[in-house]
Amino acid sequence: MGLGKRHIILIGFMGAGKSSVARKIARWQHLSSIDIDVYLERQEGLSVTQIFSERGEEAFRDLETAFLETMPSRERTVLSCGGGIVIRQRNRELLKALGTVVYLRVSPENVLRRVGGSSNRPLLNGAIAPDELLRQRQQLYEEVANLTVPTDECGINQVAREVIRKLKARGEL
Repeated sequence: MGLGKRHIILIGFMGAGKSSVARKIARWQHLSSIDIDVYLERQEGLSVTQIFSERGEEAFRDLETAFLETMPSRERTVLSCGGGIVIRQRNRELLKALGTVVYLRVSPENVLRRVGGSSNRPLLNGAIAPDELLRQRQQLYEEVANLTVPTDECGINQVAREVIRKLKARGEL
């Protein structure tokens, strides 16, 4: 496996199950995992929502980029990315260079069902509807992904098993 294909990186919209699936894959494959949002919250001493409201989205995206730039020096890791990480071109370039990017695809209906009432999702409180935001990001997720796994009709274990199956088929696990 080449140096640039070390990490397993989960991307997708909020509610796709990235954090839960990353933890399962890491546990089952004896790898470490990092949820980037949780990591940044600990680093900054603020929730993602607070960072958005106090510093703005651009500052949060700067934190994501800085984090991704540290990844080449880390051991192989399963990364769970925030839903908007793909917005920035630099982040898309870094994601592609760091490892195998797995897009966990979720429908707008399931986004609303899974996280519709959540107050800790800063962009759900914005002026744009979640289904429109998902439509805007869909192409970016697809652009950066090496693999796509649908999550709508699946539980966390089933999605994690499918990601592992696809990675093994590519010789990456």
